[in-house]
Amino acid sequence: MTLINATFTIERVLAATPARVFAAYSSLEAKMAWFKAPADIETLNRDFDFRVGGKERFHARWPDGKVTDFQATYHDIVENERIVLVYDMFHNDEKLSVSLQTLEFRPDGEKTRLIHTEQGSYFTGGIEAVRGREHGTTWHVDNLVALMEGREARAFA
Repeated sequence: MTLINATFTIERVLAATPARVFAAYSSLEAKMAWFKAPADIETLNRDFDFRVGGKERFHARWPDGKVTDFQATYHDIVENERIVLVYDMFHNDEKLSVSLQTLEFRPDGEKTRLIHTEQGSYFTGGIEAVRGREHGTTWHVDNLVALMEGREARAFA
């Protein structure tokens, strides 16, 4: 397959301070409140070291047998302002993509404008891989919005 480079941006205004939105990304417990996985997923490895140079990994087997492996390194963290990380995504040990993810937390009155930008190089899956990534990422961001508004986050379907 041909290499595909793609960028997408997701913007949301959340009814919370930048500090509260940033906190939702900065600990494993807080992140798992909105980054939900199905109950029947088997977690093979889960690491979370939130610091510049720190690593995050979510390696899991899905009910259909597919194994996914998200491996990230944090490159820049400015508390309550931004997070920049680079991650590799694998499906069944095949590298799907490498992405640069930038999260910005901008004050917007008493709320926060979250700007999530991803720049990715996709090695397999063609344009459908890009669409799938944007769809899944949007779903996660919308779950974060729900949590900040006091609604329950939905498990990934």
